[in-house]
Amino acid sequence: MRHHILSIITVGLMMTSVSWAEDQTPPLSLELFTQKVLAYYPGLKAAHGDVDVALARQMQAKAGFWPTLDLVAGYKVTNDPVDVFGTLLHQERFTSSDFDLKRLNTPDRHQDLSAGVRLDLPLFDAMQTIYRARAAGENVKAAGSDEAFTRMEARLMAQDAYLNAVTLRELAMVVNEVCKSADADLQKAKDLKDRGMVLGADYYAARVMSGELTRVKNDLARQDKAMRALLNIMMGESMAKAWALPVSLQAEDVPSEDASALMTMALARRPDLQALELRLKALDMDVSRARAGDLPRVSVFADAAGDRDKVFSSGGKNFTVGLKGELALFDPARAGRVREAQARAQRLGYEIQSLKDDIQRAITGELARQEAWRDNLVVFKSMSEDARQAVTFMVPLYSEGRRSIKDLIEARRAYLQAVEAYDKAVTGLWLSRGRLLFMAGALDEDQMKQLTQGAGL
Repeated sequence: MRHHILSIITVGLMMTSVSWAEDQTPPLSLELFTQKVLAYYPGLKAAHGDVDVALARQMQAKAGFWPTLDLVAGYKVTNDPVDVFGTLLHQERFTSSDFDLKRLNTPDRHQDLSAGVRLDLPLFDAMQTIYRARAAGENVKAAGSDEAFTRMEARLMAQDAYLNAVTLRELAMVVNEVCKSADADLQKAKDLKDRGMVLGADYYAARVMSGELTRVKNDLARQDKAMRALLNIMMGESMAKAWALPVSLQAEDVPSEDASALMTMALARRPDLQALELRLKALDMDVSRARAGDLPRVSVFADAAGDRDKVFSSGGKNFTVGLKGELALFDPARAGRVREAQARAQRLGYEIQSLKDDIQRAITGELARQEAWRDNLVVFKSMSEDARQAVTFMVPLYSEGRRSIKDLIEARRAYLQAVEAYDKAVTGLWLSRGRLLFMAGALDEDQMKQLTQGAGL
């Protein structure tokens, strides 16, 4: 997955000092963000380039069915007796005097200007072109599957970054409110301490707790800026561009998953698995092509040329048409070619099985994590509600002198931790949902819309 990559980039951007304008910023929905990521994502463009390369190779493979036509031209000067004799005949300049023995044995130099066309048409090339074209066709389909997988990968990265950005935004708002209340509490406690009504030990212990809240606030602020910068990087936008994001996720509509259904879907729909299976078919074609190498080859050839001794003089016009057959009686490299093709196909078969095992392991592990998030979500929600109530009850108790400032700040810190745990559980559930759809090969546009609607984005 790309979660660790996103984390590394986020940490690298932590210290980025970017001024964010929060006023009148355009809204950025998950759907719009995903569209922008897909439009910019260099990996997807590279995958599309691989499809173009595969199509070009298919064109080259199919070219073997077509004849080749070449223009042939040349110029030579010779006094070789045999060449001179043939040149005169080609130019239709041979006369009876050229039978003179002296002229036959020691002819004067002659020049020849020739121009013509050459045609070669394979009628049967030992099944080489047929198997090569079939293999190229499978590789085109495989490249298309790779592109589809990269598109799913980009959607998963977009979902991961966006949901984490929304969660950071929500937590930043909560911690700001908690820190504001804690600062007000501390100010009141300082006034009471100065009048001798609050123990100094409690006051300074509360200040330490408040300092920890401030540290969390500062960390979240930096993470928020870094994550917003990351969103712009993923869209190919300027890092300083500001967007309005939603501040909460819904948690009630995260559906449960069926392990067997997910695994069946993954084995049937995963584009990366389909790409390997298509490439295995292409390698099977290579095995057949190597085995067919001992079949005969038959082709038609034709030449038409004109020869003359000067550019503007008349000359002879000659043609040759024929049928050629070849049969390899002994090809010592054929067995090696067959064995290599078989070994490559066998190795790819093992890679396919390994990927299937990895998919099933990944789905099993992710389902376990999702169930843990789901179980803990109820606990964290109850904890956050209880922590809110604890703060509500603690404030009047502190005002009445029945609880210390240390107890009040501790209650506020517990509330912040409970809210953080709950928000991360909600985000974890939706991220897990997206990852499971990705693992099953089903993270398409429709599923992304359903996920967006379910999360309230």
